[in-house]
Amino acid sequence: MKRLLLVALIAVLSAVPVLLPAPLSASASDPQQEAGAIVVQDTERTKVFKDFTYTTVEHERVTILNKRGVNAYCEVVLPYSTEYQRIEILDAKTLTPDGKILKPGKKGINDVTPPFIFSAPIYSDVKYRTITMPGCTPGATIDYTVRIRTIKPYMKGNFFDSDYLQTSDPISQSTYEVSFPRDVKFAYRQYNFISPPSIIERGDRVMYTWKLRGIKQIIPEQNMPPMSEVLNRVRISTVGSWDGLARWYWGLSGKQYGSSKAMDRKITKLTKGLTTTDEKIRAIYDYVSMNIRYVGLEFGIEGYKPHKAQDVFKNKYGDCKDHATLLIAMLRHIGVTAYPVLVDTAEVSKMDPSLPSPGQFDHEIVAIPQGKGFWFLDSTSDVTNYKDLPPMDQGRQVVVVQRDTAKIVETPIFSPAKNATDDVRTVTINRDGSLSVAMKLTYTGVYGMYIKAMLRGMKPIQRKTFLEDTASDVCPGAVVYRYTISNIYDLNIPAAASLDFTCQDYVIKAGNLLIVKVPTMSMQNLAQLVARDTRTYPLMIGYNFEKKNSIVFNIPDGYSIRYMPQNTSYKNQFGTFTINYQRLERHLGYTGDIVIQAYSVEPKDYPLIKTLFNTAVIGSKNQVVVFERLNIGRHIIRRRRRR
Repeated sequence: MKRLLLVALIAVLSAVPVLLPAPLSASASDPQQEAGAIVVQDTERTKVFKDFTYTTVEHERVTILNKRGVNAYCEVVLPYSTEYQRIEILDAKTLTPDGKILKPGKKGINDVTPPFIFSAPIYSDVKYRTITMPGCTPGATIDYTVRIRTIKPYMKGNFFDSDYLQTSDPISQSTYEVSFPRDVKFAYRQYNFISPPSIIERGDRVMYTWKLRGIKQIIPEQNMPPMSEVLNRVRISTVGSWDGLARWYWGLSGKQYGSSKAMDRKITKLTKGLTTTDEKIRAIYDYVSMNIRYVGLEFGIEGYKPHKAQDVFKNKYGDCKDHATLLIAMLRHIGVTAYPVLVDTAEVSKMDPSLPSPGQFDHEIVAIPQGKGFWFLDSTSDVTNYKDLPPMDQGRQVVVVQRDTAKIVETPIFSPAKNATDDVRTVTINRDGSLSVAMKLTYTGVYGMYIKAMLRGMKPIQRKTFLEDTASDVCPGAVVYRYTISNIYDLNIPAAASLDFTCQDYVIKAGNLLIVKVPTMSMQNLAQLVARDTRTYPLMIGYNFEKKNSIVFNIPDGYSIRYMPQNTSYKNQFGTFTINYQRLERHLGYTGDIVIQAYSVEPKDYPLIKTLFNTAVIGSKNQVVVFERLNIGRHIIRRRRRR
């Protein structure tokens, strides 16, 4: 359970029966009462052989506390590779609250093909061995043991593994044990706990055992780091160096970059008339990104080895490795050197440079040398502009794989100006107290990716509804009478939309005064990010950003500005928020701008980002201007003078 509950969102459960400690209680006064279950015992024992095949026995014993526990644990899901592994259920039973022991029947244990995500289906040799636990209700305890034999290593002559000694539920006892032949050299790292392993040497073998007791549950927080980053965990590897890993991976991928006549013709067509190398790279990137459907192909060694570039080109689909391989092959055709890059995305724990292992990565992109460094391309995202990166790829230590060497570098975190929303509004106050608003929205970087992906998934009528909802954020009941949307399939332009709408009964009339709430851009989502008073874990925003809002009021004929708010600004180490007004001849200008440089915020600094966000939210929505009707006689005199 500990490994794959986090990675695959399923339970893989561990080892052999031992004398159990007393389970953690979950009384009404206990902070553990929020848990869905108590993991009484979670044990994994792995024995590695000289040929680097290995056998793992996993045992899980869980006491169910409530309906959430039933949903999380009563259907056991054990993934395994039909090519590389053999699985055997050694025991499975439920201990009911009234003392009965129930075992699943023949129909309770099955092999099923895993479901897939529609946007990225996984064609795989992975199967799920499922156990439907009988009598699994609150108060029951489920107990099962499984043995998995890995009959050939994914990386020849090496073993690598990781284990989580913690879950989001409390654990009475968690054990991870690994034994090796004495002459096998390996390294390990443990994270978020300090208890060292016990080491026992017997004959020609050595055994390392980590054992933790009384582990409290994890209470998830919004925008916290991935669970795999914060849980107690151990990682083991026999891989001697990153250069060795690079040579292994090059052996898998180096022969896959060949071209075909059809590929060559397409490259010639794509680059025809283009004069600069940068233009040609952009054209090839756009083609791969927009025309090669992303799917996961994670079966057997194919979990690491890409398919041939010409096959990916022909089939028009592939996973991240296949995307990278095709892009590299097409770039080579125009004389551009490019390399595969192994990435630990923001969805998994950070890569540890001190422990070479292919198990640390969940993604692959492309690097092109630039000066002493590299710039990166990720064609798996068909909404990411050229030379941009999805936020999951930013700020990560990655391995650039070359023929005999590996280079560990860091991907960039882009500036706030790169990830921007620009909201420009022109507002006219009508005689009947309504507003006429012309709005232009422009989205770049992360926001452009999100808007393009969202709009592409909508039918035209749904896009219209989205813009109507946007207008309704300005004023409930807004009536949109004209709108346009940019070409959301063009990676070379920002996502943009224009809409014209009216807001009825918006203006408050008080004698000679018109009181108008400034229709500013909503920043309410920022307040939601900092709703908690304190945090236990860092706040992971994942990118820097800027939100710009400018409004031009056409001052009603016969009125002047009686009151406008003072210009304000607030600044701390994570960014700035400013509001500025400007009097023009017959207009009133407003600008609101928030610039955030806060990829990740530590708990001790959380009050600062909370104050900044709340200041922006409150400041932007509490803006009111007052117009006063001019004296009729004086107004006529002024008009005559202007003539």
